Amino acid sequence: MRATIEAICAKGLPKRDIHNANRVNLLALLWASTMLLGTVIIGLEFPLRDVVFTAVLLLHITISIMMLLAFKRFITELDELEKKVQLDALAIAVGVAIIVFSSGSILANAALVPELKPWLLIIIIAVTYMVGIIKGRLAYR
Repeated sequence: MRATIEAICAKGLPKRDIHNANRVNLLALLWASTMLLGTVIIGLEFPLRDVVFTAVLLLHITISIMMLLAFKRFITELDELEKKVQLDALAIAVGVAIIVFSSGSILANAALVPELKPWLLIIIIAVTYMVGIIKGRLAYR
């Protein structure tokens, strides 16, 4: 159990990597917040709603780009072992998302399940990526 907690908390990573990871995590939190805010705003009726929505959307896009660049920096500056852990986790996350959504699409077209929602794709990728990181850190450390 202790090893799992250490894998989650990124024990043993250099301070630079932890700093970069924290930057990515903060931007991901802001990204999710602007996504939620935009979704809430579009469902409301108030004066200047479209202006506020447009501002939130532009903020969301800006934060998305910042998050992408921070994540690229994070991956680029990692040591080789942690880079392998991260890239393996990304590969698994993308693969699982493709399998779930392609199979889900077939099942939805056959009217056997409801159509999968885009937010579910984000959750599947995020959870699978986190599990992949923990599994990789446990396997290689």
